[in-house]
Amino acid sequence: MTADHIIGIDAASGKMLWSHPQTNRYQVHANTPIYADGGLFCFSGYGQGGVKLELSADGSSVKKTWFSDKLDSRIGGMVMISGFLYGSGDNNREWRCVDWKSGEEKYADKNIGKGVVIYADGMLYCYSDRGELALVEANPASFKIISQTKVELGSDQHWSHPVINNGRLYLRHGNVLIAYKVK
Repeated sequence: MTADHIIGIDAASGKMLWSHPQTNRYQVHANTPIYADGGLFCFSGYGQGGVKLELSADGSSVKKTWFSDKLDSRIGGMVMISGFLYGSGDNNREWRCVDWKSGEEKYADKNIGKGVVIYADGMLYCYSDRGELALVEANPASFKIISQTKVELGSDQHWSHPVINNGRLYLRHGNVLIAYKVK
């Protein structure tokens, strides 16, 4: 992703293969695109949203499959599990589940604030910008919170991305690093 486009580059020659516009108010695209089954999902906040592109068999071109202005995460990322995208928005502050193939929304939920998401062992680990840390079942039927806590230690914004390693979830909040046993 560049400031205004999603592009495909031939790694061997450096030749640009295709370009698709993806602009937003500040030209910031901080999320990592998601690739699966010949599809590429790119998303950003600041008034944009998310687009799923279908790559041609040889990767030399793309066509837009679907677009959603509700999938407008600024920095929270998304995960794809068993054919469904999970994440939260920016202006659209709900947590969402969307069908990968069709873009059909399965649910939108406001039980916790918008934030970042990671996945392990059938569960979503959702960390909101309000300091809520929730364990959520990865199920397209509903945003079912299994357990929840509040991150009280640390300072500044709740914007870091958690990491899971060897059964522990690590979370930085300002000047503090917290480890939760999650296995």
